[in-house]
Amino acid sequence: MSKANELKLYQREHFQKKIETKLEPEIEREELKIKTTINKILDKGIKSFSKSIGADKVIARLEKAEEEKREASRLAYTFFNNKASSVVSYSKAKEHKFDRDDKESISVSNCTDQLEKWAETQAEQFAETTEQGKRLSYLKALQTKAKDMVAEASVSDDLKSSLDNLFAFVSISWEQKLPALPRPKK
Repeated sequence: MSKANELKLYQREHFQKKIETKLEPEIEREELKIKTTINKILDKGIKSFSKSIGADKVIARLEKAEEEKREASRLAYTFFNNKASSVVSYSKAKEHKFDRDDKESISVSNCTDQLEKWAETQAEQFAETTEQGKRLSYLKALQTKAKDMVAEASVSDDLKSSLDNLFAFVSISWEQKLPALPRPKK
């Protein structure tokens, strides 16, 4: 092949940019559909998900323990404050800081946050198996293939027909169609 037929850098960049402009709207549309599917799954309830994996019992027990802990903390605060105010030596030695291990400070909100993340991950995995998920995977693979073709091509006419054939699988034309001009007014 002669040097005249090889793609120039600006031509490769043009093809890559055109691939982006052709496929990005399709990919974004499919990603929005996937997000909608995920939200529908999550709307059905994290509570039902929680129940299905048995986390609801653990969280209920933790809520009960936290409530008991709050009551015990209030009782301890009142007790130690009253003792400290009645005896001067107690007042001087009173401490408010208690060190805790992380395993002892797990809260209900920590559990529900983790549960929400797990439910979202499971919903995303399910959404990938839907028609929209499969189409999104296909569009991303198509985009990668088109970029590879541009990077590996040497003649732009061959590349145009190859990309037109590749995009035909998702009903996108490589060639830009011009809109019809309105008839001139008489």
